Amino acid sequence: MLTIFGLEDERLLPVGRIEALPAGARAVWFDLVAPAPDEDRRVEDLLGVSVPTREEMQEIEVSSRLYVEHGALYMTALVQVGSETDEPTSSPITFILVGDRLATVRYDRPKSFDLYATRGERGFEGLIDGRGVLMGLLEIIVDRLADSLERTGGTIERISATVFRPRAEREKGLEEVITAIGRLGGTVGRTEECIVSLTRLFHYLGEENGAGRLDGPAKARIVTLEADARSLSDQAKSLDAKVNFLLSATLGLVGLEQNTIVKIFSVLAVVFMPPTLIASIYGMNFKAMPEIELPFGYPMALGMMLASVATTFAIFKWKRWL
Repeated sequence: MLTIFGLEDERLLPVGRIEALPAGARAVWFDLVAPAPDEDRRVEDLLGVSVPTREEMQEIEVSSRLYVEHGALYMTALVQVGSETDEPTSSPITFILVGDRLATVRYDRPKSFDLYATRGERGFEGLIDGRGVLMGLLEIIVDRLADSLERTGGTIERISATVFRPRAEREKGLEEVITAIGRLGGTVGRTEECIVSLTRLFHYLGEENGAGRLDGPAKARIVTLEADARSLSDQAKSLDAKVNFLLSATLGLVGLEQNTIVKIFSVLAVVFMPPTLIASIYGMNFKAMPEIELPFGYPMALGMMLASVATTFAIFKWKRWL
C-alpha cells in the first residue's frame, strides 16, 4: 500500500495518488507498506530512486543499511513493533531521504507511524518538508522505545517481588516465573537490537553523509536523539543485568526447593533405619531367639522401634539438621 502525504500549512494530507493533492500542497512523504511492484515503480518514477526489496532491508551489514545512492540517503533500522504487548517484535524499516522529500519502506505496522501520521494531520509547528517528517518519525520511535523499557522495568519489579516472597505467598510457581523471565530476556534483547540499530542511523545521519542535508534545527534534534539513544542503551543494559540476576536467583530457589525435598527423604531414610534393622533381626526366625517366646516380645519390639525413631529424631533436632 502506498500513502502519499502532502504538506499544506504545516499539516500532513494523506492521499492515495499525487494527483489527489489539493492545489498548493506539496508531496513530502511517500509511505510504502508491503508495497506491490507497481507501487514500487510509481515511487521510483516520482523520486528517481530505487526502492529496496524486503531481502535487501534484512541485510545485517552496516554498508547495506546505511549508504548513499544516486544522491539519495538510504537508512535502514530495526523498529519495535507491538511495544505495548507482552512480546514485542522488531522489523526493518528503510528511510530514503531524497533532497527534502522522504520515502519509507516497511513490511510491518509499528504504531509509531500511525501516531505520527495522525498527529501530522492536526499539524506540527515548523514542519516544512520531508526532513521534518523524518525527524518527527525518529523522535516518536525513540519515545515508544523508552515507554517499552519502562513497561519492561515495571514487569521485572513485579516478578522480582514474586520471586523473593515466601513460598506460601507466591501467586505463581517458579516454573511459570522462569518462563516469564525468559520472555523478558527476549524482549530486552530485541529492544537492545533496535537501540543499537537506531544509534548507528543517528550517527550516520549526523555525520558527513547526512549533515549537509539537514538544517540547523534538524542537526540539533539529531544530537538530542543520539543522547536519548545512549541513555536508552544504558537503561536496557541495566534491565538485562536485572533479568540475568532474577534468572540466577530463581534457578537458585528451584535448587533449594529440590534440596529440601531430597533432605526430607534422606532424613526419613535415616529415621526409619533403626526400626528397619530391629524388624530385620527379629524376622530371621532362628530357633534360639528367646525374645520370640516371651509373652511381651511383640510389644517390646514395637517399643524398641518407636524409641529408636524418637531418639534419631531428637538427635537431628539437637544438631539442627531439621
